[in-house]
Amino acid sequence: MEKKIGSSILIKLLFLQCLLSPLCIAEDFDFFYFVQQWPGSYCDTSQSCCYPLSGKPESDFGIHGLWPNYKDGTYPSNCDSNNPFDLSKVSDLLKRMEGDWPSLSCPSSNGTTFWSHEWEKHGTCSESVLDQHDYFKTALNLKDNLNLLQILQNAGIKADGGSYSLSSIKDAIKSGIGSTPWIQCNEDESGNRQLYQIYICVDNSGSNIIECPVMPTGKNDGSWPKSCDNSIPFNASQVSDLIPRMEQKWPSLNCPSSDGVKFWTHEWKKHGTCSLLNEHDYFQSALDLKEKANLLQVLKDAKIEPNGDFYSLESIEKAIKQGVGYSSSLQCNFDVGQNQQLYQVYLCVDKSAKEFIDCPISPRGRSCGLEIEFPPFSSPSAEI
Repeated sequence: MEKKIGSSILIKLLFLQCLLSPLCIAEDFDFFYFVQQWPGSYCDTSQSCCYPLSGKPESDFGIHGLWPNYKDGTYPSNCDSNNPFDLSKVSDLLKRMEGDWPSLSCPSSNGTTFWSHEWEKHGTCSESVLDQHDYFKTALNLKDNLNLLQILQNAGIKADGGSYSLSSIKDAIKSGIGSTPWIQCNEDESGNRQLYQIYICVDNSGSNIIECPVMPTGKNDGSWPKSCDNSIPFNASQVSDLIPRMEQKWPSLNCPSSDGVKFWTHEWKKHGTCSLLNEHDYFQSALDLKEKANLLQVLKDAKIEPNGDFYSLESIEKAIKQGVGYSSSLQCNFDVGQNQQLYQVYLCVDKSAKEFIDCPISPRGRSCGLEIEFPPFSSPSAEI
């Protein structure tokens, strides 16, 4: 009996120790994103850049970070405030860090602020696996082993201002490292999209390149991918059987009047190419979701009509949640009298585009007041 009591006490003490230790929290992650950025794209924006105090970096990919992540697309951050960045712990790595992990933010710096941020936000969440020295050394070694610039040059993809298809860049990297990367672009001062960052997935030991359990589009930071593959243009023949439904349910209201093709092209190129669906399934899924939600009927059932009356934001949101089963986000605009009016309704859908879900995050910058107008539309078949 005494032995059982002693074991119970030991288990409780170990459990309490785990609760109080940041290491127990930090070890709970599934994999890393190893992120490298192209300095030319960082600097060629309206924001510009500043070279580090050590001088202009080489024309090579630089490390942005090594970020612990979960398989559901979320990530831990700032896991141990008691373990701040300590430059003395990486003193033997400083020369490599200055060359391979430079800060390009302004004003010019020695990189310490950048490295502190990366360690404290991301590195502390991996400290059950990697201490501070090993965290930075692991990232530096990954960069040396991957050599992205050489991989792209071997495939004839050079940093010469030329344009390359997204698929050719991804294929070259996959051929070189054995797993699929995720590509992030930004825009230069002229609005041209340019290769900015490359995400590669690494197992939670920091040792082995793996296929990404989830791509960074699921990071729940409120951002979204766009214009993911310019090599797949909109082709009206791919959706010919859907055109009558699209003309009715997905009309363009822009001037001058049009057949909708320009609008659908924009939606496919900017958003559809970033989905898991081919062109036909992308448009069919949206049409099916519209019929499934039937927002106008949902609102009418709650006595909320497009008749110019004002309704509380709460009542509209409540009606949609009861009718659809999930919360929505509403976007308003202003009529000519500067009254806020219901404009758009956002519903979240799983990646298969089949089932509604609770939104992991609400769209940023899209809000309504407490009382909003639901204006009529001068069409006998007005719908939303």
